[in-house]
Amino acid sequence: MLEENPSANTGLAITSGDYNDQTVQFVERRLIVQLAAPDGQLTAMDAIDAQVSAALAALPPGTTVLRGPSRTGRLLVVLPETDTVLSNTGVADASPAISYVEPDVVDRAQIVPNDPRYPQQWAPGAVNAEAAWDLETGAANVLIGIVDSGISLSADVLDHDDLRDSARITLGTDFVDGGTPRDLNGHGTHVAGIAAAAGQNASGIAGMNWRSPVYICRTLDAAGNGSSANFADAVEEITDYAVAHGLKAVINYSGGGPDNITKKQACQYASDRGMLVVAATGNDNAGPVIWPAAYSTVITGVIAVGSTDQGDVVSSYSNVGPETTVVAPGRNILSTLPTYTVSPSLPLNYGTLSGTSMATPLVTGLAALIWSRHPGHTNAKVKECLQDSAVKLGAAAFDNSWGHGRVDARAALTCGDLVIPRTVLVGCPSRITICPPPRTRLCPSVLTICRTQLDCPSRLPVLCPTTRLAICGHSVLRCPSAIDGCPSSLGGCGSELCNPVDPSRPVGPVEIQLSSAEPSGADWFYVDDDGEVHEV
Repeated sequence: MLEENPSANTGLAITSGDYNDQTVQFVERRLIVQLAAPDGQLTAMDAIDAQVSAALAALPPGTTVLRGPSRTGRLLVVLPETDTVLSNTGVADASPAISYVEPDVVDRAQIVPNDPRYPQQWAPGAVNAEAAWDLETGAANVLIGIVDSGISLSADVLDHDDLRDSARITLGTDFVDGGTPRDLNGHGTHVAGIAAAAGQNASGIAGMNWRSPVYICRTLDAAGNGSSANFADAVEEITDYAVAHGLKAVINYSGGGPDNITKKQACQYASDRGMLVVAATGNDNAGPVIWPAAYSTVITGVIAVGSTDQGDVVSSYSNVGPETTVVAPGRNILSTLPTYTVSPSLPLNYGTLSGTSMATPLVTGLAALIWSRHPGHTNAKVKECLQDSAVKLGAAAFDNSWGHGRVDARAALTCGDLVIPRTVLVGCPSRITICPPPRTRLCPSVLTICRTQLDCPSRLPVLCPTTRLAICGHSVLRCPSAIDGCPSSLGGCGSELCNPVDPSRPVGPVEIQLSSAEPSGADWFYVDDDGEVHEV
């Protein structure tokens, strides 16, 4: 039975004041305290307890710990009613136990009001998603993290037809109220659907990524307000989960606000562990990019996403700046909504919303597809693929309003693939066979490519000679080649062809080990960076 009227959420008590030469909103009486590590590390429990006690001694009597210390030594404390946040931000200077203290600044969901409901999804067609789904719909090696207002739940159970797979969706921490991350705003369910709603399930909509696992944390309250401490704790929780389970994580944050140390360190924490944080540029009508998206130029693992309307026009509300990485459809986006009433203005189950909040999860789902198809890519490579494959919306290579361009899903997925014309194989010994199980002596199978068929000059990929590249069933290209940097990889011929073993040795055929059969019927095919053969 679906609950129609969930209990109200009182939300965060928010105030404002001047901090670091700007007026910011922050949570009343809440302070972020970063513990100092005496020897660079806080590992032993007694040392941590001692640092916490010393830090609390520097704060007003009656201060209590709301949460922490986190794995990185962060405390979230509540001051007594008689004290104010801004009057206590200087305590770090008086205590060696504290590295820094700052207000818990407020982040907001990045949507704009929307009246009409559209019966179809226009965004997937705009980014060439159907062609991308022919190649990949999501793999179990990539985790999609949703840091938002939660997900549609009834009696703590997933209840939406497009978001009900409990084997796929993990319910993480509710940093607002505790318990399960039940959506009392609608924003989080909408975002989760854009990134990861089930596809080909004869129900509702299709998300960008249909099959990769999803991890939900709730940081935004019923009003769509969150805090930097909630954001940081959620990012670290999802990152730690991914590391513990041997996964790559793409963490979506369709929110943001002022800059602070806590948010930046959380993004750096995820990036240093090989993860991605995909964040909205903000909806201030071409104002400056908000944080954490604005870290995209200083932290490798951060991607800043702006919004476009139909027709590849940058949305009027989308923020702009050199930090913009890419743009994606964000206006009038149809997606999932809670099955119960959270707002009189929102329908049940499905509806349209607009904002950079809606553009961001499409890029999150796409980044997870890239990593599904290319598990060997680093976070920097996935970001590079999104940028390099994007469709330019003007004459320049980069623009502050649309970044590197509007994402193209199919092109992004083939980034890093080695495309080879079938005509290369004419007249030279070549074979592609199914790789049998490792126990047989016929393994490995190889593809032999004869480069003598390439006339100079040529714009076709040229491989460096090499021996077999990997063990059957675990194929990874490791030779100097079009994928990883042979000088002759793009259009090289004649003397430019290289031999990594002996430059003076004649150039011979190239053997690439495969783990699948030759496709039939296509004029072109390509070998991806895991040795799989695909039609173009």
